[in-house]
Amino acid sequence: MLQNIKDFASDFFVTGDPLIYGADVAIVLTMISIVFALTYFKKWKWLWTEWLTTVDHKKVGIMYIIASLLMLFRGGVDALLMRTQLAVPELDFLSPEHYNAIFTTHGVIMILFMAMPLMFGLFNIAVPLQIGARDVAYPFLNSLSFWLFFFGR
Repeated sequence: MLQNIKDFASDFFVTGDPLIYGADVAIVLTMISIVFALTYFKKWKWLWTEWLTTVDHKKVGIMYIIASLLMLFRGGVDALLMRTQLAVPELDFLSPEHYNAIFTTHGVIMILFMAMPLMFGLFNIAVPLQIGARDVAYPFLNSLSFWLFFFGR
């Protein structure tokens, strides 16, 4: 039974790679520290009312930029892994298949999930101010588009 679960999981998840385990531990520790900080400083209500449910185009633009910076970090880690593999000839740091997967993932992340939201964020902040508008045309739709993007990536 346990072997069937491992076989099924290995079709969908990378298992047995120390780099993946290290990234998983870093993600869990970061999430625990964020929850701890929000609880310790009693900022849950502020986070909900001021940021998560906002329709202000400037705050939505800032959230796009923050999501873009998170993906810049993720794509940067991919770049570091690729550069580490290429640093020394005949280095067996990554397998050829893993290198190809990281190469492709890096390109997709940096174009679709880093560059595009950065542009959307800058557009959200700058364009209404440049044309003299008080807000974007459909502020709720603007906020909804950010959250659909955020959970869809």
